[in-house]
Amino acid sequence: MYGNVVYNDSVSLFFPSFGDVVYERDARRLRRLLRNVPLAPGDSLVLWGNTAAPPYYSFALTVNEACNGEMPSMDPAFFYRDTCVSGKWFRFIGRAGGDNDRISVDKDLTDIWGRMGLDSLTGDRFGSPFTITGTPTNKLYAVLDNLLQFPVYTEQEQWNKTQLVLTYASFLGDHEAYRRELAALEARMEVDSAALRTLETEPKIRGDDALASIVAESRNRQLVMINENHFYPTHRLLVYDLLDSLRAAGFQYLALEALDPRQEETVNRTRQVDLHTGFYIQEQHYARMVRKALELGFTLISYENTDPAIDREVGQATNLYEKTFAKDPHAKVLVHAGMSHIFELPDSDGRKWMAAHFRERYGIDPLTIDQNGFKNLHSLAEDTYQLVRSDRFDSHRLRSVDYHVINGRSVAAPVGQEYLVYKNPRRDSVQVLLFLTDKPANIAVPTEVPYFTTVVPGRSKTRIPKVPGKPVLMVAYDRQGNRVN
Repeated sequence: MYGNVVYNDSVSLFFPSFGDVVYERDARRLRRLLRNVPLAPGDSLVLWGNTAAPPYYSFALTVNEACNGEMPSMDPAFFYRDTCVSGKWFRFIGRAGGDNDRISVDKDLTDIWGRMGLDSLTGDRFGSPFTITGTPTNKLYAVLDNLLQFPVYTEQEQWNKTQLVLTYASFLGDHEAYRRELAALEARMEVDSAALRTLETEPKIRGDDALASIVAESRNRQLVMINENHFYPTHRLLVYDLLDSLRAAGFQYLALEALDPRQEETVNRTRQVDLHTGFYIQEQHYARMVRKALELGFTLISYENTDPAIDREVGQATNLYEKTFAKDPHAKVLVHAGMSHIFELPDSDGRKWMAAHFRERYGIDPLTIDQNGFKNLHSLAEDTYQLVRSDRFDSHRLRSVDYHVINGRSVAAPVGQEYLVYKNPRRDSVQVLLFLTDKPANIAVPTEVPYFTTVVPGRSKTRIPKVPGKPVLMVAYDRQGNRVN
């Protein structure tokens, strides 16, 4: 019922309102709007909102340090409520717009006033930040802005928020918020000093040589598994860069942990991805990787376990086998998985991961390539890939795969492409999206995954990759999710 919540730590305010309420944030416009509001001496504005759909009305909430302040004269046309809490005087003032029904407006405003909380900012007021992220959308900047503002009160809530912020920030490419959040996370990561010394002394296999080494190892394997850390879209670029060579080497299946099992038949039939193909496939680099695989003729496989009665790792291994080698014993399969699922050795607690179960159950030894172990050392690879054999390390965890890749690629648009230049004349940042489609925005934006998207700061410009010969639709949204010119 309530789609918006405003909170203010300084006055412990919890203020819910209906989803069609728009809050004004521009200081100059607020000063103009307040000229017609009966303010008391010492009033400070906390918020101003107005509805964008019937019934039309606007409202202001003010706070005053004096509970016994002088009451201004009040036009009967205004809706008015006030209260004193912890020595502060809160005044809620609303007014119907135009000829709107005063009874309906008063009912809405009374409801909002009754649900407002003062001196009551607790976690149970807000629920989980996951409630913000339930619906696939291209208005990623609006989701990220809401997540950044979401209050948390425990360590677990903070970690949940951090994961969601990093995920949605990563969906928006190379921009300040993603760099800031990732740097904060990496600053808390420990560095294995012994492994670092090994990396410093090992011969450097980088760039095209690293890719060629992976392809050469893959030629005599039926199964190759490459993982990603979901906060690093660059990890998807490694698979993208290997697809041509692996297809030429006979690989015909691409198994994706991120592919929604309900979408497997559709995506293989239509050879198209959209916002429902899979959660992480909403990210531009992941979608680009999948599109390329489809163009090359790969069959996509969804292998995620959906049976809660079965161990996830066992379920993944079983699904992967049944959908590939059980039907085609000579198949060659490339798997793109998350995190530790490609580990071939049990962890210190004896837990076995998907790759270990697969090898034991079906006798097929996968070539496993990890990008997660050294994710925070990406600067060592100097804007490319660096390949390292796992047997160079003493760590059991690092030896749980065959190879490690230090991925130094950037999520910024690749150098050498043709570009469009987008100029943002506004004072605030916007999300700009580029779709390779001839569909109108009202059809493309709710369904398609953009070819490119990022956040462009106010009064600045950015380069957007251009694809010659392709139709282009470019749109932009502010942080409230409103389309801007």
